[in-house]
Amino acid sequence: MPADRPRRQPAPSSRRQPVLVPRRWPALGVRARAAGAALIASALAFAVATPLVGHIVRVRLEHAALEQGWAAIADLEARVRAGAGGGEFQNHSYAVLAQDGRWLRSANLEDPRDADPALGLPALSPDQYGADSPHMLGTDLVTVRYPNGHAPHHRLPTEGPRTYRFLRKLTEPVSAARLAQLPPNGPHADPANLPDQQLLLYVLIDPLTGDETADTLTRVLAYDVAPATSLFVALIAWLATGLALRPVESIRRQMAAVREGAFHERVPVPRARDGIHRLARTTNDTLDRLQHALDEQRRLVADASHELRSPLAALRSSLEVPLAHPAAADWPTVVRGALTDAERLQDLADDLLLLARAERDTDRPGDTADADADAGAGGTVDLHDLIAEQLAERQYGGRELTYESELDEAVLTGRETLPARLVRNLLDNAARHADGRVAVTLAVADGWARLTVEDDGPGIPAADRERVFERFVRLDDARDRHTGGAGLGLALVRTIAHSLGGTAAAEPPDRLPGARLVVRLPTANGS
Repeated sequence: MPADRPRRQPAPSSRRQPVLVPRRWPALGVRARAAGAALIASALAFAVATPLVGHIVRVRLEHAALEQGWAAIADLEARVRAGAGGGEFQNHSYAVLAQDGRWLRSANLEDPRDADPALGLPALSPDQYGADSPHMLGTDLVTVRYPNGHAPHHRLPTEGPRTYRFLRKLTEPVSAARLAQLPPNGPHADPANLPDQQLLLYVLIDPLTGDETADTLTRVLAYDVAPATSLFVALIAWLATGLALRPVESIRRQMAAVREGAFHERVPVPRARDGIHRLARTTNDTLDRLQHALDEQRRLVADASHELRSPLAALRSSLEVPLAHPAAADWPTVVRGALTDAERLQDLADDLLLLARAERDTDRPGDTADADADAGAGGTVDLHDLIAEQLAERQYGGRELTYESELDEAVLTGRETLPARLVRNLLDNAARHADGRVAVTLAVADGWARLTVEDDGPGIPAADRERVFERFVRLDDARDRHTGGAGLGLALVRTIAHSLGGTAAAEPPDRLPGARLVVRLPTANGS
């Protein structure tokens, strides 16, 4: 080969290239990924739910403490007005203040006046006491802010400033006799020397129970329940995924058997209508198509071998006999017979090659490397002109048949190779079986060209109108090498029609009493 001869560049392929998707998961199995996802989801759920649950519990307990405070201050007022004393008040965290601000009684509360008078519970101003005071109408909910290191109760946390809530109530005037019955419990209290006056009651809304319970619950959820529950959920996901993948494993084993040649095997289809059910159905459909394709391939090989044997045997005998008796042989006749058999073999090989290419284009419409040469993308063909040309050729020579035609203008996308072969096969089939007339009709409507070829021959039985489009099918007994076909003509018609996006069918007789073949093809631009 000369060094300067340019090398032939391969034709660009229009096949879709696989899309490389970045792998976001490590190289783990489905069960491991499901367990990991369940573990992460459970951990995230607890991370969100734990503080939320703690907040809800704290709010609920604070509300319960407030309800208890309302009952406590009502009970405290009733006991103070009745002059009760002793340990009957120890169930509440309260303080009883006189009008001058002195603590007359208290329980579970610290009187901070010795350390810092500013930390005492706020008293009312003198003008706020009296029968017309609005505090006589109900109980107030007040807040008192304590600085660092101070709290109204020794068990309450004191880290940093904090605000505490109290229920405050101004009682009705209490007589001096009743006040004298209140035993003092503070260095500044002397109820026996007080005149009739209104008392100021404070009851602490203890946040300790709510805080401790919420903190304990949050700690238990975060450090005990969350890890154990997350691991348990991951284990359940692992086991459930394994159970869910059992049908997939059955499908894999069956597909492995198919790979070894058991093409009749089918994968089990689970009863649940889920994705695995659809996968099994699709797999079985694929296996059905694969088995059908293999059966068709084997039948094609067998039929093609059978069809090739006759012309090959005839060709061999036509050559062997003259060679055995060369003196008596009519060599021009021998050569003409051998040429006829060779032409028949060539026609059969061409038909098989065209059939294979058309079926490939039908099955893989995205492959256009050879389809452009055969079907011809990018051009147009006038179907009416093509039919008219072939009808004009048939008017001269061959059998004396009458051809009738009604042709509308129809333009197809592509080149004329496949449409011309389709029309030729239809006309050849009609001419082979017609008694004297062949009718061709081409009509265009709604973006489709409808080609109808009819003859006045024996016709096609209703039971065979679908079978005639199979390969190597001949309804007659014509086996003569000049008149009998190989049974590929109508098979090519349907295959070519499908490759062009159309259909081919045999319909009941209409205009003429014989066969009626109808081909529908899409026109260019839907016109």
